[in-house]
Amino acid sequence: MYLFFAAHQNRVSDMVFSLESEWVVSTGHDKSVSWMCTQSGSMLGRHYFTAWASCLQYDQETQHAFVGDHSGQITLLKLERQTYSTITTLKGHEGSVAALWWDPVQRLLFSGASDHSVIMWDIGGRKGRTLLLQGHHERVQALRYLQLTRQLVSCSADGGIAVWNMDTQREEAPQWLDSDSCQKCEQPFFWNIKQMWDTKTLGLRQHHCRKCGKAVCGKCSSKRSTFPIMGFEFPVRVCDACFETIKEEDRTPLATFHEGKHNIAHMDMDPSRGLMVTCGSDRIVKMRFLLLFSRQGKLRLQKWFTPLTDREKKKVIRDMMMLVLARPPRSCNFLQWRDLKIVYKRWYASLYFCAGLEDKDNELLALEVLHRYVELLDKYFGNVCELDIIFNFEKAYFILDEFLMGGEILETSKLAVGVSLEEADTLQETLEEYMSKPAY
Repeated sequence: MYLFFAAHQNRVSDMVFSLESEWVVSTGHDKSVSWMCTQSGSMLGRHYFTAWASCLQYDQETQHAFVGDHSGQITLLKLERQTYSTITTLKGHEGSVAALWWDPVQRLLFSGASDHSVIMWDIGGRKGRTLLLQGHHERVQALRYLQLTRQLVSCSADGGIAVWNMDTQREEAPQWLDSDSCQKCEQPFFWNIKQMWDTKTLGLRQHHCRKCGKAVCGKCSSKRSTFPIMGFEFPVRVCDACFETIKEEDRTPLATFHEGKHNIAHMDMDPSRGLMVTCGSDRIVKMRFLLLFSRQGKLRLQKWFTPLTDREKKKVIRDMMMLVLARPPRSCNFLQWRDLKIVYKRWYASLYFCAGLEDKDNELLALEVLHRYVELLDKYFGNVCELDIIFNFEKAYFILDEFLMGGEILETSKLAVGVSLEEADTLQETLEEYMSKPAY
């Protein structure tokens, strides 16, 4: 026997079954949360949001639901059998909320989002206290709080796993202050026209110190430092005055980081046995970067799947060109560089396709990935040449984005990629035709 619940008109994003209430609470991409009776199968209530509802947590005892959406907000609802009430809306993320975890014992809510951050909301304290945790390079997609050890485990789209020590005294990050001039040297920012005119100086760009929250210029905030007590496990911008107050013991990490080896979409744990299970897209091959350059050493396309500074990117490009272009024509297409495998292939007589892989990845499969990209370029341009990529580089990037995401294979079907390209071209032609018409 089974019951069919017609709860949503679009994809269901999350669901919770409450045995005590005999309810099924679900969220979906129709921008709604609904709750239904498991005995009768009837709809008990529904609430709509302004954006896709992406994740859900439910408190069995108080019948409160926490719903995260794609606008970055978390809505707290009190659910009743035939009605509901909106308690509050939590705002703190700059990207869509992808994961929630509710701890009913300490009454703490944890949220992860596409802005690469995790926020702890102290719901039980009722003082609006929040803690910001920054330690991921990609979208945070799974959370789990371990009550026994006071640890928070977070997983991201790039396979990163962070274990946060929540049993230590942490400080709340300050709110960023607004100012028309630097709060250290009093130089005007670029929108402060009056002060710029009075002082006959050019306006500066505004930055913020992560430790004190003051609005400062680049000259007064040239230092970078970690500050784990506020959740900053990576170096962040601090003003020169705050940098001097940070001691070496203040930089002691309060989190450990691990590699999950694949895009982690969901995660669960058994603390009693010390086991974690993750699920996500298969990581058959993971590229760090993809470069296209000519025999003359001219870079035609670059795609980076891991965060690097501009200086590091330039060094990688220079090293790849020197290594690949210096090799004899009949050499192997694989070589070792630092801790990476380099796979390259020369196509179209003058273009080299070069990819960097992790040491344990399959280089033959990476070569097949490069070959598939070449086939897609050929199919779209028709006997593609170097000039096609030079003058239509945005199409080359579009094809690559339809084919690869985060360095992993997203779509293996040439037909599906071709359909996406046709739809994009049709949309572009429609927009150009619309914009060319005179407005009356």
